[in-house]
Amino acid sequence: MAMLRIFVAARPSPHAYRSFSTTHARLAPGLYPYPLVRLSQPAQMPPGTHTQPTTQGGGSGDLPVGLAFGRDDKAASTQGAKINSSSSSNIIGWLKRKNDPITPEHFIENSEFWPVVVKVLEKHAHEDPELKAQAVFQKDGWINIADRRNPPPLGRTGDPDDIFGFVLVMKKVIQPETFQSNIVHRPVTRDGLFQLPKYLHGKLLDALAQR
Repeated sequence: MAMLRIFVAARPSPHAYRSFSTTHARLAPGLYPYPLVRLSQPAQMPPGTHTQPTTQGGGSGDLPVGLAFGRDDKAASTQGAKINSSSSSNIIGWLKRKNDPITPEHFIENSEFWPVVVKVLEKHAHEDPELKAQAVFQKDGWINIADRRNPPPLGRTGDPDDIFGFVLVMKKVIQPETFQSNIVHRPVTRDGLFQLPKYLHGKLLDALAQR
């Protein structure tokens, strides 16, 4: 396995990024590593998102839909649990129309969803196998958690909106409950929907299944 290399910053800051090498490759357009579900009748759609059909005959493809994660038993650890799509906090956001691509101009963020992601990172970031492997090669300091949707090239700095946040490393160990969220990160960019590391995505599914 290729060695991961990260340069640490003195403190977590959205303006203090350091480059690192990675074995993660950018996915081809239209692909996503985790199951996604488009909901024709999502819970508590935000005011103003309902639009009138624009195609002749009023096709349902012109109505807003909710976007949620589907169940992935290979990622989640709570066996048999299902994500409750009727809970508004389980909806990632809304697409203005059913067949819209997941891009900034078509996506409406759900303000109730992202706090769930942050809580998962706060609770479980220090457990993630990939991050723990990176920490082994670091001096004391802060390392970033990169969004897998757009990994930077070898030796280059990641984009600010593709950094979830930062965790503190001391004596080559990630310290629990030190995650600091990066307010510059964007859930959806031109590169698509955010992608957590596999372990943390599973923890997110577990958290959503319990809501």
